[in-house]
Amino acid sequence: MRALKGFGVLFVAAGLGLLSGCGGAGQDFPPPAGLTAKAAFRAAAQVGRAWRPDARLVLVSATWEDPAPDRLRTGRGAWAFYFVSPGSQTALVVAVAGGRAEAAGETAVGPELEEVVFLDWKVDSDGALAAFLRAGGEGFLAGRPDVAVTARLLRPPDQPAPQWRITALEKGEGRTFQVQVDAADGTSRVEGAK
Repeated sequence: MRALKGFGVLFVAAGLGLLSGCGGAGQDFPPPAGLTAKAAFRAAAQVGRAWRPDARLVLVSATWEDPAPDRLRTGRGAWAFYFVSPGSQTALVVAVAGGRAEAAGETAVGPELEEVVFLDWKVDSDGALAAFLRAGGEGFLAGRPDVAVTARLLRPPDQPAPQWRITALEKGEGRTFQVQVDAADGTSRVEGAK
């Protein structure tokens, strides 16, 4: 089990490793190979509510390995959704990939993760990733063959709306580029480039 410590953690394991099939209750839905986060949420929420009827979404995450900008613009991927039950320090991770949502296991979470309310989440993954590319992400990816891009949706305690945090990590050199996108209105800002 992994403890989620702060918002700076890259959830590469959530986006990739947990999707390898950890069993559990599943919910089928129409495939394509990947869905946008909002499209995948419907099936994930059904699995989360089956786990605990009062389950609340606190985090959404996906990772793409060596993605082309056109691939990122679709916003489609394999997603990990983290649901908590009020008063619990445990989250259920629901993996959505390959046309199926499955409970991928429970993990410990910190109290700093706030609920992501679906009605406040207006910008889907395709809009957030397009904003990341426009804000300099496309330039960062150019000429870098070994890059992982992670998109996380969460609501910081000091913000009224959820935020997308999209980070590109050049694995060989350790260089990063991060953009934050407001999930309510789509405004973006570069958080850091190293």
